[in-house]
Amino acid sequence: MTGSGGDPAETVAERLAALRRMLDEREPDAPPIDLSGMDLPNADLTGRALQRARLTGTNLSHAKLMDADLTEADLFCADLGQANMERANFTHAVLRGASARHANLNRARLDDADCRSSAMTGAENSTAREFEVTDFSNCIADYATAKRANLSGVDLSGSSLIGVDFEGAVLAGAKLDHADLSFANLRHADLSESKLKKTRLIGADLTGANLKNAQAEQAVLKGAILDGANLNGFDLSACELGGRVDLYEPEALSAEIWGAITDHELWVESFGREGAAGALIEQNLSYIDLSSRNLSGMNFSGSRLIGACFDGAQLLLCNFTKADLMSASFVKANIKGTQFVGANLRRARLDGAIVGSVAIRSSRGIPTGRFQVTTLSNANMIGASVANVRLKLCATDGALLS
Repeated sequence: MTGSGGDPAETVAERLAALRRMLDEREPDAPPIDLSGMDLPNADLTGRALQRARLTGTNLSHAKLMDADLTEADLFCADLGQANMERANFTHAVLRGASARHANLNRARLDDADCRSSAMTGAENSTAREFEVTDFSNCIADYATAKRANLSGVDLSGSSLIGVDFEGAVLAGAKLDHADLSFANLRHADLSESKLKKTRLIGADLTGANLKNAQAEQAVLKGAILDGANLNGFDLSACELGGRVDLYEPEALSAEIWGAITDHELWVESFGREGAAGALIEQNLSYIDLSSRNLSGMNFSGSRLIGACFDGAQLLLCNFTKADLMSASFVKANIKGTQFVGANLRRARLDGAIVGSVAIRSSRGIPTGRFQVTTLSNANMIGASVANVRLKLCATDGALLS
């Protein structure tokens, strides 16, 4: 298989099958693969070792690139539209002029990547140059890392970039209109001349960032850190400022969510005689206000609860496994026996939370002799506040503690 489009009579399916065979047969020490200019839509490259691969102008739209290693790969003007690149490694890769519109880059690594817009030489006139904007618009890149990456002039408008690590990145002139950079790390990033219209920068860390002449009409900077930032030409008066983000009352969300909460509260109060045990699994409940409620035993596993408030709530034996609790608040909440296995608790507040074990009883209320402890195993707790929390009473194996 060469870097050209191949025989016109060759179908895409045949081309993908040939690519799969070639990758399966490659020796570990083989030279970097060259797939430049190839038409490979829907290719499955999950977990493939593609270090230093040449993918210039390659069509990888809708491709599966989850966990692929593309370190130092050349993806100049490649088409990655709607590709799934979750957890893929693009460290030191070239993505100039590439298109990744509507792609999934959640937790991908783009440290030191070159994503600048590119200039291409015309085919007929070698002096003619066409400007090609790197297009990452409307992509999902939550919790991706792009430290020191060069994203000058890149179109990231409408993208979800929650918790992304852009420390030291160059975003000069980048288009970030309507993007969500809540709780992003933008320490010492260059955002000069960038477009930030209606951009969400809730809780973002902009310490030492360069915001000179950035356009920020109706940008939301509630809770953002601006210590030492260069604000010359940056109109803060056009932004929405303040300390805390507005919370949603649960009844303002869908009838299904509100019904699950009220039925569960009735179930708890009646000791299971009325209502029903609630489960809000893999729901978007960000910025919900559930403070002071008794939701003991409720299942929130896999849900997005960014900035949610559980202050003073009774949460015994709840399940928050793999939930996204970035900057959520559990101040003085009772979380005895609650499961936070693999949860994201970055910058969460647990000050004064009550932790420890709960005796497990059977459905008839008879003690089983077993206990369930507050479990923070493999949770990300970097930047979390745990004042007056007795972590020794919790299971914390594998947790990332700051």
